[in-house]
Amino acid sequence: IPFQASMIDRAEELVDRKLRSDVRAIDGVREAVAAVTAPRCVCSNSRLERIEFMLEKVGLLPFFAGRIFSALEIPSKKTKPAPDVFLIAAEQLNADPANTFVIEDSVHGVTGARAAGMRVIGFTGAAHSYPGHADVLTEAGAETVIRRWAELKSVIAALSEWSDA
Repeated sequence: IPFQASMIDRAEELVDRKLRSDVRAIDGVREAVAAVTAPRCVCSNSRLERIEFMLEKVGLLPFFAGRIFSALEIPSKKTKPAPDVFLIAAEQLNADPANTFVIEDSVHGVTGARAAGMRVIGFTGAAHSYPGHADVLTEAGAETVIRRWAELKSVIAALSEWSDA
């Protein structure tokens, strides 16, 4: 049964309303993001306005301003699991995909980042995580999985050291 455009618009409106009331920063995320000294960005399948709103609401927008990539706004409009949004972000940031770490909480995101030739750390510390989530992300290609943002810096250091060996 095809969806009517008005039904899709209504669903998007309901999601936005729910996000406005419910989005909260995950413990330790600000500190973890601030500790990353390399260029950083956000790659998402969401609309740019939604991404910016959520980042602003949780106090992270200043860390990513001007470096937010929506798969819906790139020329191909291919969403994850296609690698396109990751590759465009890497190009814009002049980053080598092979030396890029992606933190992902979805199978589509892990798959897309791996297809872009990037290294992936799975994240299971969000409210939408579920039993077995870490295994699913690992099976999709994440090198390792973290549950707390406080783990990020040491995991990146360990993975970097391991790949240099």
